[in-house]
Amino acid sequence: MDLDTKMEVNSIDGEKKEATMEVVLEEKSSSPEKMQTQPIPIPPEYPSEFDTRDYPHTVEIRKDKISAKYTGVGNHSNDFGSVRTNKPVPAGIQIYYFEVEIVNAGRQASIAVGFSTKDFPLTRQVGTAKNSTGYRGDDGKKYKDESAGQCYGPFFSTEDVIGCGISSHTNSVFFTKNGRSLSTAFEGVRGVFYPTVSLHSPDEMIRINLGDRPFKYDIEGHRADEKAKFDLMVQNTPVDEACLAPLVREYLAHSGYVNALKTFDEALGSDSEQHMMLTGLLPGGTTLGGSDTKMGASSSSKRVKHCLSGNAPKSRRQKKARAARHAEKSSGSKETNGDFKASKKGKDPFGLSRASDREAIRKLITGGKIGDAVELLRETFPSVIDDNLLFKMHCQQFVELMREGKSDAAIQFARGKLHAYKSLTPDENEHRCSVMGLVAYVDIENSPAAPLLSPSRRQDLAVEINAKIMIHLGLPPQSKLELLLRQLQASQEVLRECNHGMGAPFSLA
Repeated sequence: MDLDTKMEVNSIDGEKKEATMEVVLEEKSSSPEKMQTQPIPIPPEYPSEFDTRDYPHTVEIRKDKISAKYTGVGNHSNDFGSVRTNKPVPAGIQIYYFEVEIVNAGRQASIAVGFSTKDFPLTRQVGTAKNSTGYRGDDGKKYKDESAGQCYGPFFSTEDVIGCGISSHTNSVFFTKNGRSLSTAFEGVRGVFYPTVSLHSPDEMIRINLGDRPFKYDIEGHRADEKAKFDLMVQNTPVDEACLAPLVREYLAHSGYVNALKTFDEALGSDSEQHMMLTGLLPGGTTLGGSDTKMGASSSSKRVKHCLSGNAPKSRRQKKARAARHAEKSSGSKETNGDFKASKKGKDPFGLSRASDREAIRKLITGGKIGDAVELLRETFPSVIDDNLLFKMHCQQFVELMREGKSDAAIQFARGKLHAYKSLTPDENEHRCSVMGLVAYVDIENSPAAPLLSPSRRQDLAVEINAKIMIHLGLPPQSKLELLLRQLQASQEVLRECNHGMGAPFSLA
C-alpha cells in the first residue's frame, strides 16, 4: 500500500516549505509461519549445525549447514546417508530436544530421526546399529540397537516436523510429531549422543532445528511436567519420620548448637536423654559447661562468657592455658581424660558434656575472633592443637586483621607468627603466600584475593576444629546427618558417571 507523508522542511534561507515524501510499505502476511523471526542464540556448548567434516558421499549438506539432501540411489540397506551434528548433547542438562522438518519425503519417506554415538556408522540407519535410537517415517517404527523395529507411531512425510528428545534424568528418549508428544520410546538410554538424521531415498531433504528457532512442541512445558512428576514421586516416597528428629538432634549436638538444640527439643516436647542432658542432668554428674559438679557450672559459664565478649583478662587466660598444658603433659587433663572415658563408655554419646566449650570456640571463629579462639582452645582442649591446625588459625587471624584494615598489625603478626613456620608443605606455603598477598591491595574486597574474605572460610575452619575435638572426645568427626548427605552426594556423582556425565551436577547448595 502507498502512504503519502507530509513534512515541513527549512529551506536554505530559513523559509518553511512543505515537502512530500513517498513511502512504499510492502504488505506482509500476518501468518506466523511466513513472518521472519530473529534467530535465537544457541549456547556455545550446544550442537549448532551438521558436522560438515564427516558425512557420507550420498548426502549433500547445504550452505546453511542445517539442511541436508540425499543424493544417492538408495537400493541397498547399507547406503543410507546419515548426518549428525557438530557437537554432542551437552552434559549438565536434564532434557535435550531438537526438531527436524521434512522438506521433501522423496520417493519412499524412509527418513529416520534419532540419536547416535560418535562411532555410529554413517552408512547405516540411525537406530539399527549399536548405541543409536531412531524413529522412521515410512513404517512408523522405533529402532534401538537393532535392525528389526517395533511399532511406535504414525508415518511421517513432507511438511511434517518430527521432534526428538532425551532425558538424562529418566534416561529415556521420546519423539513428537507436529508439536504433539508420541510418548516415551526408549528407556535405559545412556551415553554421549549426537542428534542424527538418516536419509535413504532420492530427493529426500530435511532441515534441522537445534533451538535457533521456536519449536513446534512445548518443550518447556514438557520439562515442567517431568519436574512435577519427580517432585510428586519424592513427596510420595514413604519416610519414617521417627528417624528424622534423632538425626537433626544428633547434628545439633555434634555441632555444638546448644541453644538451637534446646529450642528443638522444646518444640518437639521431648523428654529424651539428650534433653535431660541439656537441662543439666548429664551422666557422670557433669553439666553443659564440661566441669565436674563439685567445681560447679558457674566458673565454666563465666569463662565462656568472657571469651565470647573478648573481655577476659589476658593474664588470667594465659595462666590457665599454661596450667592446662602442664597438667596434660604430666598426667593428662582431668577434664579431657574424664570426658574421653565417658564418651568411650557411651555415657556421653553426643559430646554434650563439652558442648558449651565447643559452641564458644565456634562462635569466636565464625565471628572472626581467631586470637580469642586460639586461647580458648588451648585452655579447654590443648591436646587438639597441632602445628597444622595452628597454622590455619594463624592464617585466618592474619586475614581478619586485613579485613579490619589493620595492615600494620597484620604485617607485625606475619613477622612474628607466619614466618615462624619453616616446615610447610607446598600447599601450605602457597596458602601462606596467598594470604600475605592481601597487603598488596588497597581494596581487598574487590581484589583477586577477595575469596579469602569469604565467611565460608571461617565456617570451614570451625567445622574442622569441632571435628578434631570430637575425635579427641572419642566420638565420630562427622554427625550421622552429614554422613548421609556425603553418601547422597557421592551416590549422585557415581550415578552421573555411569550416565557418561549427562545430567545436571548434583548440589546440596
